[in-house]
Amino acid sequence: MATPSTESIVEAVIVPAANKGMLAGGAVGLYGWLSQVNWIGISGVGIAVLGLLINVYFQARRDRREAEALAADARRADAESAARIKALMDKCGI
Repeated sequence: MATPSTESIVEAVIVPAANKGMLAGGAVGLYGWLSQVNWIGISGVGIAVLGLLINVYFQARRDRREAEALAADARRADAESAARIKALMDKCGI
């Protein structure tokens, strides 16, 4: 099994924390709105927005990483195909 990189460990810790923070912030914002205490509502909304921004950042990183992996797989497949075609052409004497 491959050892996890520091980046994946950080992502595995921060993303769930950001999700929970976003939910907690939304709940606190709702509580503040219902209780008519402005600073609780504002802080809850701020926490929820911060959680959302963290999620967007890590989602963009994951999308970029997946796109790079797909491009590398496509390059590898193209190189393998070209090598097979060359081997067949050499075998046929073309």
